[in-house]
Amino acid sequence: MPETPERTALYRYFDDNDDLLYIGISIDPDGRLQAHRDNHEPWAPAVARRTIEWLDSRPLALEAEEEAIKTERPRCNEKHNYDEAPFSPSNWPKVTAWPKVPAIAELMRAEITARRWAHGQRIPSLRTLGAATGASSRIVSQASALLQKEGLLDFQPSHGLFVTRPRWSGPKLPHDWFRQLGFPG
Repeated sequence: MPETPERTALYRYFDDNDDLLYIGISIDPDGRLQAHRDNHEPWAPAVARRTIEWLDSRPLALEAEEEAIKTERPRCNEKHNYDEAPFSPSNWPKVTAWPKVPAIAELMRAEITARRWAHGQRIPSLRTLGAATGASSRIVSQASALLQKEGLLDFQPSHGLFVTRPRWSGPKLPHDWFRQLGFPG
């Protein structure tokens, strides 16, 4: 006998100012709130009210949760709560030059230095970049590792690769630069 879909709640927690704190799903929303409190989630004591929307199945709830987090941007969710870097696969060339790793790294670096991929944005998946360039995910992974070593990308487990904050690329200032300019110190 096929398993019946389980009704699942999509819940939203708000604080006293009606700011959205957190979005999640559960078959037991009362128990889930208590679990958040028992796990000492730092935002849990601030929950003043919640809304609950029941969906017919867990897959529907998972999809609704992801969409809600992406569009409503709750303050305390980490999963799905980030900007996606823009990407148009048709604008990327197929990489035929050998070795492919530095060529793909250069394409990725160009997106970052041209600021099409901005600080804090999650870059497209390695699979997506590989499909666009005609390279394997392993090759793209090696290219991304180069950019991580350069400090342009940061890997966040379970979330993906993100563009890092730009570093100062000008000359290093001496420790007493302000005195050299005549400022008292």
